[in-house]
Amino acid sequence: MKLQSNATFWVASCAFVLVFMTSGTPISLFNLYREENGLTNADLGVVSLAYFISAAVALLMFGRLSNYIGRKPMALIAIGCCALSCVLLMLMTDVTLLFAARLLQGFACGVATSSIGAYAVDAGEHQPKWLVAAVASTSPMVGIPLGAISSGALVTWAPYPKITIFALVLTLLLVCLTLLFNCRETINRQPGALASLRPGLHLPTGKTFIFVATAGVVISTWSAGGFYQAFGPSIVAEQLAMDSAIVAAIAFSSIMGLTPFGSYLSGRLSPRRAVQSGMALFCVAVMSITLALQQGGLVMFIVASLSVGIAQGLASTACIKLLLQDEPQHYRAGLLSTVYIISYSGAVLPAFGASIAANWFSVFTVWCGYAVLGIGAAVIALMATVLARRARQAAVVGS
Repeated sequence: MKLQSNATFWVASCAFVLVFMTSGTPISLFNLYREENGLTNADLGVVSLAYFISAAVALLMFGRLSNYIGRKPMALIAIGCCALSCVLLMLMTDVTLLFAARLLQGFACGVATSSIGAYAVDAGEHQPKWLVAAVASTSPMVGIPLGAISSGALVTWAPYPKITIFALVLTLLLVCLTLLFNCRETINRQPGALASLRPGLHLPTGKTFIFVATAGVVISTWSAGGFYQAFGPSIVAEQLAMDSAIVAAIAFSSIMGLTPFGSYLSGRLSPRRAVQSGMALFCVAVMSITLALQQGGLVMFIVASLSVGIAQGLASTACIKLLLQDEPQHYRAGLLSTVYIISYSGAVLPAFGASIAANWFSVFTVWCGYAVLGIGAAVIALMATVLARRARQAAVVGS
């Protein structure tokens, strides 16, 4: 029996979160891998880079495929890749297996952000608009910390820490696969699947400044998240003098933990005010993180990181809501792919430089470079919202 649209929305939303939860589970184990398997900060930087590149390639090449073969098959592929990555991580002995697992997870995340995100949007016709926008924009920020904290807790208190978390996540993935098989398809299959594999971007018509603002928002926030994903456990150990997997997981996850709350607040504000408030808060939070790391203040670090999550939820949800407004169903996957390609690029390019810089500079110095990038992108987003408002006012006067 096929599930109704409301049930399909919630299954797709949970699948979206679960894919990113899977990608967050290895992060709390990075320090353990360094100690027991001989991995270095440079190794972790390269592994993180592989994850982001794999996701970007999946978005660029497969982002529109669900328009032709259906949302559900692509969702099943993403969940299947996550399941295989869990098997590889349970067998983890050296950087090669970690590299392969992160490639699979990156590919799954790339497929999920376009296909499963569009699946949830399609099935969310009767849901509140802010909720649908929040699912499309913040599911990664819910799933990744959920995986990291779960993993950190099991590393700290459970037996066989390198296996237990992945066995648990694998079980959840298999349940999700079963539910997805019973979900309704929201797209009618059509020819053109092979042609859709040609790399391409979809840019919304008449929303240039909104798109620029979105790019500034995702580059600033995703670059910071990329740093935490690659170096979070290292910076907690080196700058904050804490050698606990659960503390490292909480510190890492704090940058995304309150993103859903920011999304909720976004629904209470006008989109322009939400973007401006979010980016202003982001700039203050980044400067506070830098000060906290310099002084070794764990509490200030976590509070400032939580503020980044609120800022991200505020700004990204508002931007996605504006971009998806009046957008035809056929273009939703392509538009989400374009947004997430920029998002992952905002994480990939700094991660590439950081993986090289980690051989010569401390993680604090690397963070300072990220801080400059993030604040610069946030300022661009703020300027774009002002220009978007002026353009809209000029259009009203002209009409």
